[in-house]
Amino acid sequence: MSVPEAIKVRVPATTANLGPGFDCLGLALTLHNTVELSVAAVTEVQVRGEGAGQLPLSNANLVLQAANRVAAQADVVVPNWRLRQENHIPLARGLGSSSAAIVGGLVAANELLQAEIPTGQLLQIAAEMEGHPDNVAPALYGGLTACSIQEGEVYCVALPAPEQLAVALVMPEFEVSTEAARQVLPEEVPFADAVFNTGHGALVLAALVSEDWQLLPVAMKDRLHQPYRAHLIPGMEEVIAAAVQAGAYGAALSGSGPTIVAFAASEDSKIAEAMRAAFGGRGIQARVVWTKVSAQGASVFPSSM
Repeated sequence: MSVPEAIKVRVPATTANLGPGFDCLGLALTLHNTVELSVAAVTEVQVRGEGAGQLPLSNANLVLQAANRVAAQADVVVPNWRLRQENHIPLARGLGSSSAAIVGGLVAANELLQAEIPTGQLLQIAAEMEGHPDNVAPALYGGLTACSIQEGEVYCVALPAPEQLAVALVMPEFEVSTEAARQVLPEEVPFADAVFNTGHGALVLAALVSEDWQLLPVAMKDRLHQPYRAHLIPGMEEVIAAAVQAGAYGAALSGSGPTIVAFAASEDSKIAEAMRAAFGGRGIQARVVWTKVSAQGASVFPSSM
């Protein structure tokens, strides 16, 4: 069997939590990063698009860290890597940019080195690198995913993707790091809040799988992370309320933010403008990108590298 000279992998952006499904629920979106990987004599990294001039051009690059995990797992010595990244997922916006990098590196190296690591094991590695599975799972599998970790092992179910939904991503012009967003979370929460989120997380899954969109405005309410992160995203609660009032099925903080995600029947300019205006009321500029749910996770394509 011949070894390919280079591998190209396209990885979707993701929105995690979906309100109450903290660290558990995620959706893949039709916004992508592309990774092209080959073995080289000297390390060479090129980054185009989002993160150009910011992401490391060395083995510190997250894609190459993931690729090296695969090489180590497969017991293969790789002299150096040549990497090209074409990024369309904004950094530090709660849209899974780091998960896309990790998954892209894992899948590309697994294919390139013909390591034959099962997808479930790739998910395990990705979750260990990211720290939680809610973004890496939909980036790998596509569609809607529900995950949990028990004694270090990731359990994940990929569910049918509600592809007909229009998904608005409203991105304010500032960043929130995942680390900063996690530092504001309490170590303990009231029992009533835990029960609230358990029920609402189940409702979100039921609504998305059964396509009962009228459940979403209630189901997507959260008490575990959004209230504690609100001060990091001025206007968050107003933007979510504005989306629903303008006709969105539901809205929530995307991952750790600051992007707000809203689900709708179609690309409705009223919803986008209402959310943007709510941020504007706090003196914050925001841009809106409309996407769909992607049924396809990380995908391998021929490379011209």
